[in-house]
Amino acid sequence: MLKATLTATVLSLTMASFAGAQDYTLRLSHGDNESNPTHLTAVKFQELVDEYTDGRVAVQIFPSNALGTETEVAQALRMGSIEAEILYTGNLVPLAPSAGVLMLPYAYTTTEQAHTAMDELIDPLNERLVPEAGVRALGLLEKGFRVLTTNQPVETLDSLQGLKIRVSPNDIAIKTFQAWGIEPLPMDWAEVFPALQQGVIDGQENPYTTAISSRFYEVQSDITEIHYMMWTGPLLISERVFQSYPEDIQEAVARAGREAVEYGRQVSGELTEEAKAELVERGMTLHGAPQDEEKWAEAAEALWPEFYSQIGGEEWATQAIKIINSSAQ
Repeated sequence: MLKATLTATVLSLTMASFAGAQDYTLRLSHGDNESNPTHLTAVKFQELVDEYTDGRVAVQIFPSNALGTETEVAQALRMGSIEAEILYTGNLVPLAPSAGVLMLPYAYTTTEQAHTAMDELIDPLNERLVPEAGVRALGLLEKGFRVLTTNQPVETLDSLQGLKIRVSPNDIAIKTFQAWGIEPLPMDWAEVFPALQQGVIDGQENPYTTAISSRFYEVQSDITEIHYMMWTGPLLISERVFQSYPEDIQEAVARAGREAVEYGRQVSGELTEEAKAELVERGMTLHGAPQDEEKWAEAAEALWPEFYSQIGGEEWATQAIKIINSSAQ
């Protein structure tokens, strides 16, 4: 009896040790608060990974840049010292220029087209992200088009003239607004609200949900729904980490990533509609698209060849644009 008990105990310990060897921890970093679609996407990913791996992979979420800035974490992913991240595409471009195709102004003008294009782009994009930055995109999240908030109606390109607009400090955004006849002001994010409050700038561009979370309704009165650029952000995993997983874990994590991003897109759409309603309740006027938006689009699209060298070269840009254009059909 004692021998049988000892044998069972040894067997149990051996099995526990073997099971423990199959466990993985995946730390997921992002820069937003816990009410943001980014975080809700991360939570869904956490749930799905646990389900699809039967608990063999534990996802730990670190919101609000707790592990470092988006660019710092993306660099850590290359080495595998952090496992995963959701970040704004613009902050990935310095490390992986090919991701810049997602930021071409007026590449897509509807949410449906953008989803189709991003899903078609992800495989060829990953062929470039892996050698460029040592990362793999499991899915591409979007949080809506970057709309224009101001303190006066902007219903035509002419009414934009003379305004001081803050843009993200990236070349594509800067040159696009320059093509529209104004000199935009690139500015760090932390400076934007006080700059609006003090009248240093007249407006800024970001998704509707940002106008709520950043309380822009306190310092802005009007919104113009331009469709020049969508906020996109890949759910990334370190390629070094991904390749260290057995094949069944790779498949489970990849499936969880795809489905989490689909969920995040749905949540983002719902929150965008809620944000629109709340902004109206708080006194802002939503003007819809500019009356002459075709002029905005024509001026922006004429710039595309200038950006090819920054987004992976003309051959890749041409391939990506062909995929994007086919998504509109």
